[in-house]
Amino acid sequence: MSKLPRGYTLVELLVGMTIGLVVLSSSLALFAVNSQFGSRQLQSDFLRTQLNMIANTLKVEISRAGFCYDCTSVNPFLQVDGAGDVSSILIDDSASKSTAGSCIRFAYNHDKRIDALALDKDDAKGFRLGKDSDDNPVIEIYENYNGLANWNCSSDSSNGGASGYWRDMTYERLSITSLAFTRQHHQGVASTNKNQVVEVSVTAALKADSSIQDTISFSISVPNVDG
Repeated sequence: MSKLPRGYTLVELLVGMTIGLVVLSSSLALFAVNSQFGSRQLQSDFLRTQLNMIANTLKVEISRAGFCYDCTSVNPFLQVDGAGDVSSILIDDSASKSTAGSCIRFAYNHDKRIDALALDKDDAKGFRLGKDSDDNPVIEIYENYNGLANWNCSSDSSNGGASGYWRDMTYERLSITSLAFTRQHHQGVASTNKNQVVEVSVTAALKADSSIQDTISFSISVPNVDG
C-alpha cells in the first residue's frame, strides 16, 4: 500500500519563510549600499572632471603670461607692482619671488598684433578666489570691457561697473574652498631670462554634499621673459 506524499509542517514553513526574509533583507541592504557607493563614486568622478577642466583652463591661459609675439625692445606685457618689481605674473598684485596667494594677474598679446607697444584692455587676464551673489566661494576670471584702472586683485566684483570685471567661471554645482598660487623661479641660460613655474592648488566640494571633496594640484611653466 503506497503512502501519500507528506506536506510541510507549519514549523517548517515558518522556518523557511524566516530564512527567506533574512536573505531578502540582506540582499536589499547590500543593494542599497552598492547604490549609495555607486552614486557617491559618480559624484566624485564628476567633481574630478570639473577640477580637470578648471586646471586645463588655468594652464592654457597662465602659460601665455608675458607673450609679446613681436616685441623688439620693451615688453609691455610685463607687469610692475607697487614696489617697482617686474614680472610676467603678479600674485596678489605682487611680483615678489616669495609671493603666494589666491589671485593671479598677467597679460599677453592675445591677438598677435604687430609692433605692440602698449597693453590693450583685452590683453589683461586674471583668476582669483571670490564669491558669487549667494556668497558661495567660486573662481573668478577677469574680463575687461573698458579701461585698465579696475585691473587688480582687490577690485569689487559685486557691481560689475567701474570697480571691477571679475566674473564667476565655476560650475554652479561646485563650491571652491581653496585656490592657491605659488611662484617658483628657475634661472635660464641668460641671466636676464628666467623661467617661472607657478604651483597651483584647487580644492572644491559639491554644494549638495560637502563631504564629497577633492583637490587638484599642478604646475604651470611660464617660459616668457621675466623681470
